[in-house]
Amino acid sequence: MSWLNPPIEKVIERAGNKYILCSLVSKRAKELLLNKGEFFKDHQRVKPVEYASREYFNEYYTVAKQNKD
Repeated sequence: MSWLNPPIEKVIERAGNKYILCSLVSKRAKELLLNKGEFFKDHQRVKPVEYASREYFNEYYTVAKQNKD
């Protein structure tokens, strides 16, 4: 997995901005390390942040936006 596919611009566009993307991906990467730690030990070339980014881009998870009303 690589940031080249999908391009980072498309991932940022989907998230709305870089800050949201960073928050989403880092939280998901922590979850992955807690729940799938053995996977990352066995597949050291796959990084949790890359895995989380790919999941977000492929819509395996989304974020519910709150209204400020």
